[in-house]
Amino acid sequence: MSTAASITSDPLRPEASSAQRTKEAKDAFTASLNSVGASIDAELQARAKNIHANAKALTKQEDDLRKETKSLAKENDSLQKLLDKTKKDMKGLDDLDDLMANLDADMAMIEETLRLAEEGDDEQATEPAPDTASKR
Repeated sequence: MSTAASITSDPLRPEASSAQRTKEAKDAFTASLNSVGASIDAELQARAKNIHANAKALTKQEDDLRKETKSLAKENDSLQKLLDKTKKDMKGLDDLDDLMANLDADMAMIEETLRLAEEGDDEQATEPAPDTASKR
């Protein structure tokens, strides 16, 4: 037997009107929708809280990233200045290298001149003097 048939055939229960049954069905449907809506609402609220928390974390990370980027830009500028100064100083060392090369060449020429002069002195010392040999 179906439930509807048992309700209508039950002699102790008065027959419900069509309007009453419609109202009960609407109330049950509304309660079911409210239950589903509350469940979905709770889930959406949890998601919204999570999104807001993540947005705050992302904002903080963006701020930290901006600060670090500014710090790195300052460090980069400082290193660029140091590099430029070092390049300028190195150009001065190139001039010093040229000066040292010239000094080395001059020293080599002086050493060669002294060597030749000493060889000339040694040759004169080993040769007998012409005036001394003829006097004896």
